[in-house]
Amino acid sequence: MKHSLRLRVLMASGLILLISVGLIVFSVMKSFEKVQFDLIKKELAVGTNVLLTAASIVDQQLVMPHLMPDERFNQVESEVLGLVLDRKGAVLWRSHSSLDEILYYSVQFNEKAMDFSRYSGPEGSYFLYDVDVLLDGVPLTFLTMIPATEYEEMFVAFRSNLLIYLSLTALLMMIVLWYGMHWSLIPVRKLADNLQRIESGHTSRLEGVYSRELVALTDALNQLLNNERQQRERYRDAMADLAHSLKTPLAVLQSVQHSQTMQKNTGYEEVGLIIKEQVHRMNQIISYQLQRAVTRQRGLVKHQADVAVTVGRISRTLDKVYYDKQVELSTDIEVGIQFSAEEQDVMEVLGNLLENAYRLCLQQVRVCSQTVSMDGKCWVLCQVEDDGAGVPENRREDILKRGVRADSRTKGQGIGLAVAMDIIDSYDGTLTIGDSELGGASFRLMLPI
Repeated sequence: MKHSLRLRVLMASGLILLISVGLIVFSVMKSFEKVQFDLIKKELAVGTNVLLTAASIVDQQLVMPHLMPDERFNQVESEVLGLVLDRKGAVLWRSHSSLDEILYYSVQFNEKAMDFSRYSGPEGSYFLYDVDVLLDGVPLTFLTMIPATEYEEMFVAFRSNLLIYLSLTALLMMIVLWYGMHWSLIPVRKLADNLQRIESGHTSRLEGVYSRELVALTDALNQLLNNERQQRERYRDAMADLAHSLKTPLAVLQSVQHSQTMQKNTGYEEVGLIIKEQVHRMNQIISYQLQRAVTRQRGLVKHQADVAVTVGRISRTLDKVYYDKQVELSTDIEVGIQFSAEEQDVMEVLGNLLENAYRLCLQQVRVCSQTVSMDGKCWVLCQVEDDGAGVPENRREDILKRGVRADSRTKGQGIGLAVAMDIIDSYDGTLTIGDSELGGASFRLMLPI
């Protein structure tokens, strides 16, 4: 039972129905008993009033008419019995219907009380209505009775029929409940079938329309499956991304080692500082890429990265890499403007954009950054431009994909912009490519504040 939700629900429902049937039977029988008792009490009270009306006292003796106004007292076969007793319990008068009845009734005279009760004795079971009165100074007890046999038979028959019909109703309800639960669990079975299809490799996500109650679950499972799939892809891409990220620091080290011009114009102490800085940068990149291989989702803590400081750090490194090219970098960055992102992510994105601009430009690179409002939201816009050959319009979407390069004549693996796009997407940002006023390409990076 512990492994079946359906059986658990049926067992619980059966227990509830059993308790409900018991409570219904108890309540209905109590109500039936009360209604019947009230009807019998009213019937006997009417008979007692007839006896009181017909009775009279002559010379301190009870006188009753030979025929009573109520025919039930005159009929021998009638179920309504009437008696008049004195204070000691001696029968002074009895109706024709009670001639064959023997009653052992103890009188407790109380003229202020009217007593309705059920009497059981050797002669049988009766409902009694007792009225004690002083009639012209003579204490009398007027007693009307009705046998309880018919009521008991009716009570038993009613209870039996009630149990039968309620049992059939409960059985019908259990059948309806089983079918209703079978119908209600169709989405759950559908979910289980889809999970089996995913496990067998026939599909990669939960498909179809589910009930409102399961939408949150299916969305969470699809998100989990998507994250797991992306996780595998991140592990595959991690080494390629790591190699690409280390390319620039390695190029700096190679430039420091092999550039005769730099060796002549730079002291050994500055060379050592450059090497130390790049080794530190390579260590940061390795840690960062390993972290990205595990997850690229944003955390709950909102980080800030200064745009001007980040551009300055990257440009100083690229100036050394492209020392022979003598790139002219111009910046127009709003004071204090910051990206709402981790500094390492901003370094990765802007590093790729600026490295591409330095590598493909003729001589000029320009970086502009400002805050803008769009669609009711505030964004940080960062534009990186160059005076190179630009990007053809029909290739602007392709170069944002992994392994595609804008210029096959230059060195590269074609994954830099794909890595940048991956990071930008994780922050709900956008990256678009256009034409620059300098004559080359213009990369417009927008991240929400």
